[in-house]
Formats: sequence, C-alpha cells, structure tokens
Amino acid sequence: MAAAAALAESMLAGPTGKAHGEAAKAAEAGGQLDVARPAPQASASELAAESPAPVVELTEPRAGRGRGKRANRGAAVSLAGEPVLEPVMDRGATTADASEAKNEANSEAVPAAARELALTDAAPADAAPLTLGEQLANMRVVVFDVETTGTDRRNDQVIELGVQTGLDQLANGRTWRFRPDVPIHPGAQAVHGISMAELEGCPAFRDCLDEVAAVFERAEVIIGYNIAFDIDMLAAEYERAGRKPIDFSGKTIIDAFRLWQQCEPRSLQHAHQRFVGDRFTAAHSASADVAATGRVLTGMLRAFGLEQQDWVAIAGLCDPQRATWIGPTRHLRWESGVVTLGFGKHAGAALHKVAHGPDRSFLRWVLDRDFPPHVVEICRAALELASRVAQAEDVAEPISAWVRERFGAPSAASAAPAALSAAS
Repeated sequence: MAAAAALAESMLAGPTGKAHGEAAKAAEAGGQLDVARPAPQASASELAAESPAPVVELTEPRAGRGRGKRANRGAAVSLAGEPVLEPVMDRGATTADASEAKNEANSEAVPAAARELALTDAAPADAAPLTLGEQLANMRVVVFDVETTGTDRRNDQVIELGVQTGLDQLANGRTWRFRPDVPIHPGAQAVHGISMAELEGCPAFRDCLDEVAAVFERAEVIIGYNIAFDIDMLAAEYERAGRKPIDFSGKTIIDAFRLWQQCEPRSLQHAHQRFVGDRFTAAHSASADVAATGRVLTGMLRAFGLEQQDWVAIAGLCDPQRATWIGPTRHLRWESGVVTLGFGKHAGAALHKVAHGPDRSFLRWVLDRDFPPHVVEICRAALELASRVAQAEDVAEPISAWVRERFGAPSAASAAPAALSAAS
C-alpha cells in the first residue's frame, strides 16, 4: 500500500488532490392471476327506472363499452349476469292496448326476482358513496414489489417480482425470479438474501416482458411501498430490452410509504409526543428545540434498545451508507476497496474507469462546478493519474492508494448498521 501511495505521489508530483447489483429455481408461482374483467352489469337503480311497456321482447345482452354503464339500448343484465326481459312498445298497439298489456307484462313476463329487485333495491338519490372495500371489489388492484441487484437503474437489474391481485390475504399472487447479467451487490444481498446460485436456471427478465406487462396493463390501481423505486427499476428493464416501458400514467398509484409519512407527521413536536410523552411548549425557539431534541433522542435510544451502542454505530444506523463515504458527503464512496462515484450519470461507476474512459469530460465538468472541495480534489487527482497510464485498470490502485492516504481508509464500522438493524 505504501509503495502504491508513493507511486501515486510521484505521478502527481505534488500534493494535488482528487482522485453497484440484487436470482435458483424457476419462477415460483403462488396461483395464477385472475385478470378477466367482469361483465358489465346494470345497477339496481337502472332496473328500477325501466318504463314497462305492453309488449315484451327478450333482447340478448351485447358487450358493453364501459364498466358500470348500460351495455346497449334495449339490453339489460341482472346483477347475477342473467338477461332481463325488457318491454318494448309494439308499433300497432293503442293506448288502451298498452294499458292492458302493461299489467300482463309486469306479472307474467318479467321474472319475479327482477321485479322484486326493481321495487326494493332502487338506490335513493342521496345514497352514501361506496366504501373502499366496495370500490376495490369492482376495480383491478395490483400490489407489487421488486428485489434487485442494487439501486443503480442504469446497471442493476430486477431479480424478483412479486405481484398480488387485491389486498385480501387470500388474494391470488405470483412471484417471478430472473437471472441477471450483473452480480448482486453485497448490500442488496444482505437485504433480500437472494444469491446468484439461487437464480441459475431462472429466465432472464427480457424473456418475460409480455407476461409481466399483461398483469399491469389490466390493472386500475397500483400499490407498493416506496413504489417510485419499483416502477423505475421495471422501466429500466424494458428500456434495456429496447421496449417501451409499462405505462402507469393512467393508473391510480398508492404508495403506502408516502401515505404513512403524510398521516403520521415527523415534526419535532410529534417526535416529542411519542418518545417523551408530551408536546413541548415554546416550539421553534432555538433553545427549546435544542432541549427537546436531546429529550427525543434519549427516548429513541431507550425505545429502540440502543442505549448500550456507541455513537459511531448509532451514526451508521442513521445512514447505513455513511460508513462508505469518502469525506463528509455521499458524492464519492468506497465499494469493495474501489473509489466509486455516488452522483450524476455515472453514479455507481468506478472513478478510475470514468477518469480513463471516453466520458472523462464529466470529471472536468465537475472541476468547474460548485461541488464540495474534497470532490473536486479527488476528481482532479484521478484525471491526472489516469492521463499517465495506458489502461484504466493500471490506475485503479494508484487512485485508491492516494485517496486512502489523503482521506483515510474505509471505516471498519461499516458492518455495524447491519448488525444493529438485525438485533433490533
């Protein structure tokens, strides 16, 4: 290491500074998704509103154009899906004939169940709106989640997709597993526990594009947890295969994570109420906020069982990635001993590959922008070191050695957050 650092120093000839993946069996299936759309149905109020006429004809229902609307004029469908006899005026009938035939039509031709429904089930004008459960029964609700090789949409891939139709515990669901073309990032594998060995023999995502798209195309409500990430990673898979991504623009999107944030505010006063037991007065004066923050943190450490942990471990739990940062911001980080970009279009890429690659101008752009000083310093050093070698791999260790010497080695406490999280 000392020799590499010395080599980097001599190459720089002075103190100039600068210098991402979530696959073993075939897809698991929990039950096939029921994606058939129910037939259009006439409501009770529509049946009640029919004007009975003397002559009755049985008209067969035709496919409707919209849910909840009449399929066509002269065709009605009962709530059970059976055709309903609908009276139609005979062109030669007189008014008297019509009056006499009206009773006959009502008593003989119209089924008793339909007459009873029309008389007793007509919805009042001021009927209460449908409950959420009633709405869900009439809509196609899809809950989904993905597991990936990592968090970089440009390079990481979906290795598992879980889908459920509806919110009920007995709702149909299915799970797909996919074999990726890139390795699974260690941080991602620590979260979902899926290894590359488990994904051997699974199809690639590009082999299941149509099958997956069909599920979402027929859905009306899409539900997830922090769903923006899942939608983004799905879109990346379709773009990578040269296909148009699934169109979610006409869907109703429900994010349970965002809903939680909105319905349970995270203000200091709310935190004080939960972890201390009351709402403090004099909120938003600096001295009161400082004292309240101290009380809140003390209550949090007690509630989460963290009172025996040191400050470095607690800081790592606040942001599990912080232990990998180079310097005080997330712009650059350590990945398996390699300096890696954490921002911009090259986020997740090794710094030495960008510095020695065709888009090294990105790093020159960084030098002219208002980035933190340590980011500018490391990027400048990487460009200078890369300009003196023939191959990108030849500069990987010199850059890493220089950064270790200037900003320190990766923190050994980087494993602490995972241990804390598992314990709590």
